[in-house]
Amino acid sequence: MADLVNPGDFQVAQQYVYLNAAAIAPMPEVVVEATMNWEREIGTKGTVNLDEDAEAKVFDALREATARLLGAQPDEIACASNASELLCSLAWGLSPGPNNNVVSCTVEFPSVVYPWLRVAELTGCDVRLTKDPDYIIDPDELVGLVDDQTVAICISHVQYLTGQRLDLAALAQVAHGHGAILIVDATQSAGAIPLDVVANDIDVLLTSGYKWLCGPLGSAALFVRRDLHEKLEPGMVGWRSTDQIGIDFDSRHIDWAPAARRFEFGTIAYGGTVGLATAIDYLMSVGVDQIQSHNLGLAHRLSDGLANLGAQFVSPSVDNLHSSIVTVRFPDHDHVQLARRLFDERVVVSPRMGALRIAPHLYNTADDIDRALEVLAEVLAQA
Repeated sequence: MADLVNPGDFQVAQQYVYLNAAAIAPMPEVVVEATMNWEREIGTKGTVNLDEDAEAKVFDALREATARLLGAQPDEIACASNASELLCSLAWGLSPGPNNNVVSCTVEFPSVVYPWLRVAELTGCDVRLTKDPDYIIDPDELVGLVDDQTVAICISHVQYLTGQRLDLAALAQVAHGHGAILIVDATQSAGAIPLDVVANDIDVLLTSGYKWLCGPLGSAALFVRRDLHEKLEPGMVGWRSTDQIGIDFDSRHIDWAPAARRFEFGTIAYGGTVGLATAIDYLMSVGVDQIQSHNLGLAHRLSDGLANLGAQFVSPSVDNLHSSIVTVRFPDHDHVQLARRLFDERVVVSPRMGALRIAPHLYNTADDIDRALEVLAEVLAQA
């Protein structure tokens, strides 16, 4: 397999076999520079080059880049610090009552479910979770939980533990058939898998920037379908949520912004938004279709090698592998210790739930996969 990007674009790839994009992905050098230049400028000059008009427009680049990535319009995009705060704002804004329910999964990343559980403590709504034996979601069980009292299906596009990928268009059809909305956390897919919010009829989609998007920590983006702007009120509000951004403010009443940016509520790390916009531009210059093909090729190569080492797969079988996250167990081995031993040999993976999660991305090569398998074989033989 040919290299997809210039190896010099990612410093860590020159020093480690870095297979941990599902935790934190490294940033391309151009993203590091853009982020640091912004922070240096504001840190050394304050508002000399950032007047009120410039501050009001500081998110424009990220709005436009995210819209291109998702097939959306810039006014359908809001900028934030992380996916968790966006999910909290959505949950509190919807505040489903005692006769309503929200559908999600037991195996979900906690931030996808916790906001609804907290709201349920106060409103009495029913949070319905699939059982997920062996950490795999049964789509039929998921849609079977949806009824006419469902307010939202809230789900990750790709599961953080197993890499299982769900059919968003099918879930949207089920949700809309019952008058509910589909809320998608794309943190484990955006940047690695093509996303089209229009083709998949998605209502709300959000993503943190520091994983497959290769952006800075403390950066995130939200898509809200235009016809929902006036129907969804944020659960958190601040000066950026309104139509008053500028010099003059009126604290007596809230004039919601007539766009998705009503979900922006305060001053965040502006450098992070600049960096994430730069990261998205970088990924799109490579091509998300090409990234997906490259990553899946590496994942299949990895899966074949792991099977030869006697791995038990937590991820879906190779024939159904829909992302480049590969999670495996080796019976009678301590997976935290395995990850540490791999790290000692400059191979970086994550221990998760008694397993090893391995996640190659665009900066990885076939040689990286072969080296990781070689080291793992040596570690297993020594244990």
